[in-house]
Amino acid sequence: MTNANSFIFRSCRFEARESRLTLAYGYRSGEKFSEVIHFSGARTEFSAAERHALDKAMRALHLAAGISYYKAFCPAEIILENQRLSRAEADFFDKFYLMGLGEFAVENDLDLRRTIKFPVAATETPRPSPLALTRANVVPVGGGKDSLVSLEIIRASGQPFRPIAVNASRPIREVIDSAAVADPILISRKIDPGLFKLNEQGAYNGHVPITGILSFIMAFAAILYDYDTVAMSNEQSANEGNLMRDGLEVNHQYSKSLAFEQDFIAYVNGFILHDFRYFSLLRPLSESGIAALFAREAKYFPTFKSCNRNFHIAEGERKYGWCCDCPKCRFVYLALAPFVGKAQMVGIFGADLLGDPAQEAGFRELLGLKGHKPFECVGEIGECRLLLKSLALIPEWRASALVPRLARDIPEPGLSRADLTARSLTKYPDHNLPPEFERMLDDYIGS
Repeated sequence: MTNANSFIFRSCRFEARESRLTLAYGYRSGEKFSEVIHFSGARTEFSAAERHALDKAMRALHLAAGISYYKAFCPAEIILENQRLSRAEADFFDKFYLMGLGEFAVENDLDLRRTIKFPVAATETPRPSPLALTRANVVPVGGGKDSLVSLEIIRASGQPFRPIAVNASRPIREVIDSAAVADPILISRKIDPGLFKLNEQGAYNGHVPITGILSFIMAFAAILYDYDTVAMSNEQSANEGNLMRDGLEVNHQYSKSLAFEQDFIAYVNGFILHDFRYFSLLRPLSESGIAALFAREAKYFPTFKSCNRNFHIAEGERKYGWCCDCPKCRFVYLALAPFVGKAQMVGIFGADLLGDPAQEAGFRELLGLKGHKPFECVGEIGECRLLLKSLALIPEWRASALVPRLARDIPEPGLSRADLTARSLTKYPDHNLPPEFERMLDDYIGS
């Protein structure tokens, strides 16, 4: 098929009465795309200051969401028909596209280091809107264990909050119902179906930094729903990359990492909304620490779902439940196993993944015994090894065939359940939590 030679950011438009945002893109070779985001239940009337802030947030979201369409051909020329960027703004999006497409570049054998270059046209750096947002918290809910732990931490503090979700599929709706919280913010994002047709015809396809895109959506939504704080649920483990390529660390979870979090809030506060807070409430913890906390919340065991087949971008490809044959399923099983117990784990997943010899190769990747860390949202290799060796000390798990078999190949020692829990709940110092939220986390850990 034709290799388009330039990618065009054509226009963006927000229709307040319909609560609808339309983002338009195209290629010089003729392909055109229109993405629509609908903000259910949002306000429809805004002051001049609010409209000014919305325009700033919309233009940034236009650039961020464009990565889904840019990746179809990855041309060297990027054209902005509706805005002009300063050097600082262009540098942010150069990095966002390069690092966010790291896994995509590996899978498609591309080197994008000299390809991605947003044009600089503005001579003055823009200033953020001084708009004062209401002090209010939202917790993005994705259907898995992490956001549910954040939700329970804030609930335990007594502070009000609203769940927020983009494209809330069945698992997300079910956990929101299980949490018994009212008034969720539900946003829908519809990608242009023309992109899927291009993929079928041979255009490049692969992973994009979806958390980064959603973060820009939630910054825009802060003005519509009047909140100033987004409490994410990204963990310390998200900072670890998968492999090195061409001198760059490739991290499937780049837009969940602390590096992105710091860049993102600096961008929003510097150019869009001065009065906006964005941080991960769980950043001081590893995945195993979050698993230890989630094990306390048995009410969510029947409804939480982390397997990504529940959230496939193409609705026709989605499958409800746990597939029990992917890196995410294997990791969540491994992370929860020491804290939940075997009978309940089998009840949640419908099978003992650690008792299935066909899963051995997949677990070896998680443990750093084969290949590289899977391109998935999984924990650090070191913590996976500690989890497995600790399971080998628990009689009921020693009966699962893969536990003793894999433990033989890991030299590091395991820990008792009590010591593993204490180690897992020891906080890392690198995070951006405001003091009051760190106190919430400490209180919940100690409860």
